[in-house]
Amino acid sequence: MSERVSKVVPQTQKMFDDYGKLNGDNDIIHYDDAFAKARGFRGTLGHGLMYTAYVCDLARKKYGPEWYRRGRLTVKYVRGVCPGDQLEVVIEPDGEVTCKSQFDTTLVGKATLA
Repeated sequence: MSERVSKVVPQTQKMFDDYGKLNGDNDIIHYDDAFAKARGFRGTLGHGLMYTAYVCDLARKKYGPEWYRRGRLTVKYVRGVCPGDQLEVVIEPDGEVTCKSQFDTTLVGKATLA
């Protein structure tokens, strides 16, 4: 359990579109590039819960099946993720979580077993 786990997930507009279909989030900020840029973003924004799912996937790899019974996760979204970002998701040995694009940290948190 004291290992560092990580993965890189290239982000695409298709991923944002498909995730929105799954969860019913039709907010235009996820789908309309011009709309997002007019509000100061680099492009459309990914769904925060997508990144939480990436963290949960890594936590399962780190903690094994116990993650499903005793896993605890806290996250804070700190920056948007846009198509073309190379998102690196990391869980450190102590459970500290970060998601970082090539531009900035996008999510911080902690994944532990209770």
